[in-house]
Amino acid sequence: MADGAASLPSAAGHGGKDRINGLHDDLLHQIIAHLPFTDAARTSRWRHLWRSTPLVIDDAHLPVPARATSAVARFLADHPGPFRTVRLRHCRLPSLDRNWPRLLAAKGTQELALFNKAQPPCTAPLPADIFRCASLRCLSLAFWKFPVDLSGGADIILPHLRMVELINIDISELDLDTLLAFSPVLQILTVAYHTRKRFCLHSQSLRCVVLGLSGVKHFAVVDAPLLESLIFKEQPAAGCDGGRINIACAPNLRVLGYLEPRVHTLQIGANVIRSDTMASPSVVVPGLKILALRVNFRVLWEVKMLASFLRCFPNIDTLHIESALHDPSAIRYGVTWEQHAELWQEVSAVKCLRSHLKRVVFHKFRGHQNEFEFLKFIATDAHELESLLLVPLKGKFASAVEVNEIIDKLGCPQFQTWASKVLIVSPKIDIARNLQKASDLTIDDPFCY
Repeated sequence: MADGAASLPSAAGHGGKDRINGLHDDLLHQIIAHLPFTDAARTSRWRHLWRSTPLVIDDAHLPVPARATSAVARFLADHPGPFRTVRLRHCRLPSLDRNWPRLLAAKGTQELALFNKAQPPCTAPLPADIFRCASLRCLSLAFWKFPVDLSGGADIILPHLRMVELINIDISELDLDTLLAFSPVLQILTVAYHTRKRFCLHSQSLRCVVLGLSGVKHFAVVDAPLLESLIFKEQPAAGCDGGRINIACAPNLRVLGYLEPRVHTLQIGANVIRSDTMASPSVVVPGLKILALRVNFRVLWEVKMLASFLRCFPNIDTLHIESALHDPSAIRYGVTWEQHAELWQEVSAVKCLRSHLKRVVFHKFRGHQNEFEFLKFIATDAHELESLLLVPLKGKFASAVEVNEIIDKLGCPQFQTWASKVLIVSPKIDIARNLQKASDLTIDDPFCY
């Protein structure tokens, strides 16, 4: 029936007996649901079962992408629904019948992924009928321009939508607010390559927000009472200012990072966090448990900001530190090659280190003296620490023995004793680098799992 359908294995065997078609209809439904959609309807004897099976349409199943549009159009029209999943990455969607968005809505689509192939990207308007699909639970969109009438919101119906992923989408702040307002159970929002300069978050249901590489200059959590995880993926371009992050109302925030002093200005409520900021009730986020920071330990100002950030999160139990390579284009910060021992001796007690911190993961460890000075400070202050995991920069250390040799050369017996109890050197650790894993609420620590 379908273009490019693959051959199904023979149902006959064991003396010519048809074993598959003899199975109960419930089992056959399960088999059909897991077949590529072109194969699922290919056997006429299963036609009645195919029409009553929630269908998965993925144009990646088509061996000839150039013929995807016609095949998808036929299946959208022929199957009565519901559609469990529809993923269209190769179709030229403007070439489909203009009613295709209404078919998706009318036939109960639950998970929808639409990648616009039009050129230039982000110029084709996304059909507004997509937002009238009341059955949607997951929505992933890439390279679209949002419909200009979305902010009207009169008949937008998204009562079951739990996950939204927007990649390289041209969307106004008003349209994003409208989308969130009409998604009362939305839990996960991922935005990557966002071109707008402001992003103000208002949501009574969101639990996780992931912001990918983007041009956002001001990101504000204005009112998000259930937000647990706020993750910033990818490093901004060299020399680029990543803008201000304002945490105004997020009482349940548990996970935050990566914050990077070179590119981020952190604001808590009305207070901008500076290198000399001291702990006070107006500048702390007491519920945070997992914090990730990216710091260049050769830049004195960044190390001072590291200490300030730690004061703002007094109850963290897991700290991720990534050692950042100095960016020569960031001239205004300059490079400081001095030892930082004196700085850490002057830093006042940090509550999270003294009372709560149990685990430190040091990513891209380079073995620089200033990194060791930070570790010595941790050794002095972190009374509850149970483990320190060093993940060396690739190619930097051949084995844990080399790290231990450097520790021995520091001439600090107290640090040597402490390191022997909690230090673990690992050449490799899995890090949630892609957007899907970063937004997975089942992963307790999205920076290391």
